Amino acid sequence: MRVARIHHGSVVDGPGRRSVVQLQGCPIRCPGCHVPETHDPAGGVVLPVADVAATALDPSGAPRDGITISGGEPFFQPEGLLALVRALRARGCPHLLVYSGYRLEVLRRRADREPAVRAVLADVDLLMDGPYVAARAAGAGSWRGSANQRLLRLGNLPRSVSGGVSGVV
Repeated sequence: MRVARIHHGSVVDGPGRRSVVQLQGCPIRCPGCHVPETHDPAGGVVLPVADVAATALDPSGAPRDGITISGGEPFFQPEGLLALVRALRARGCPHLLVYSGYRLEVLRRRADREPAVRAVLADVDLLMDGPYVAARAAGAGSWRGSANQRLLRLGNLPRSVSGGVSGVV
């Protein structure tokens, strides 16, 4: 899979303290995006999924409450995203949040014809959906880039996650 970066200790990319995997490639290319370097589908580095999962869950990194997968656009690489989600779960990842510029309704339509999209939606706990809209960035709220984005509970997020899940629809 093509990866832009992996970092640990984030408190702005979801509830609690998180490790973040930013995937490379984004066809949406929201105007004003704060990570435009992730848009180029040929950018970043190609890494085996097992290495990405191991790095994201590295015990020498900061303590974490979960993993956030963002981009770019994670669903630009649906098979790689699914392989990563499965690898993280197999290694005991307590919960997963995926950011997507696509609305859940669009992803569900894709899921009808793309089994990988369907499987990811069935296995992640939270989805932050919707494109970044620069005009709606001020006062967007916790973990959102802009106020139009929705934090949706898709799975069973443990209640013990620090930071709570207020605002979950």
